[in-house]
Amino acid sequence: MPSFLRPDYTWPRPIQPAICETTPDLPPIPGKTRRRLYGIFHEVLYRLSGCYCSWFDIPFDANIVQLPFGLVLKWTSRTSIEEAAAMQMARAAGMPVPKVLSCGEHPYAPFNRFFSILMTRLPGTALDNSADPLHVELEDPWLLELRECITSMRNWSSPYTRNICSVIGTSLRSPRVPNHIMGPFKNEEELHDYLLSPASGHGFTSTAEYIEVLAQANELRKYSHRITFAHGDFKAHNILIGDDGHLSGFLDWESAGWYPEYWDFTTAMRYGKSSWWSQVVLWIGGDKYDRELACDIALNSLTVDSYIAF
Repeated sequence: MPSFLRPDYTWPRPIQPAICETTPDLPPIPGKTRRRLYGIFHEVLYRLSGCYCSWFDIPFDANIVQLPFGLVLKWTSRTSIEEAAAMQMARAAGMPVPKVLSCGEHPYAPFNRFFSILMTRLPGTALDNSADPLHVELEDPWLLELRECITSMRNWSSPYTRNICSVIGTSLRSPRVPNHIMGPFKNEEELHDYLLSPASGHGFTSTAEYIEVLAQANELRKYSHRITFAHGDFKAHNILIGDDGHLSGFLDWESAGWYPEYWDFTTAMRYGKSSWWSQVVLWIGGDKYDRELACDIALNSLTVDSYIAF
């Protein structure tokens, strides 16, 4: 098989400069007409992928569509213009993020698949969480590089001051809220009101226990936080590591935006600190947010019934 057709071939190979500490410029948003035209082009590529996968015995994925020349078409019910803009910002800062080539709009697509992104494919293997202990001194360079990325993002200044919103000022997509869409919010207080709105005593053994957990969740209102840029779904499977041990990919920016500074850390650790990935997140900076994590765990137990599959 020619190298440019191989599924593991990436073109162009990403060349990452030093991570930028200053806020990248907001990328230009393509107009509706251009997005519609690219949508038609992406539909052609979608059909081409079926043939390509059949020819080379590659499993066909209708959501992450494999293409020749090191390209991937992401077309899911969660893909959005906000994700494309976040990816462009992160890549402009020097992070190993797929290069966005075009954004397509599909106003009449079934299953709420209204938006698609054509991007480059990145090399590497996704991290796998485990119950093993983390030994920082034994890890490859990716760990320091990932911390550099997260630290840089947290130093960016939001153009929306205290607003909690996407990179273009619109609503956020988050796997930890009902229907997975929220905001935008003018401040943290509005966010906390929203997060607590579906709180329920269902599942608690007594009213006293429910009141105690609700009080713990409300503790979060006492703290004031900076608004920083966050990935929004900071999980091990979204991190790619190359054969050389370096960070080669930072994926799935669907939930990225401007959040309270604790958000990425508590989202990653809310199901316990014992896992290997939680230890990674603690080492990167999550250890500063123990009190917020306690509030977040309480909040999760109050609202978990309102979640649906993401």
